[in-house]
Amino acid sequence: MLCLTRVTSDDPDFQALVRLLDHDLRVRDGADHAYYAQFNKIDLIKHAVVAYLDNEPWAAGPSRSSMRKPWR
Repeated sequence: MLCLTRVTSDDPDFQALVRLLDHDLRVRDGADHAYYAQFNKIDLIKHAVVAYLDNEPWAAGPSRSSMRKPWR
């Protein structure tokens, strides 16, 4: 079952998924990684989402703070 959970950038599952993404980008970016990495900071993200598939963190991303509809 898929479940979406609102989090902040302090969430351990969010941070773990970002680390996996950073590793992948490091490989893809190659020599240009240092340049692109400066734009990929998460410390100021106040609103994010972690998607859990069968209770395992599966995906994550920032969310808009202006979302008005409640969701679970």
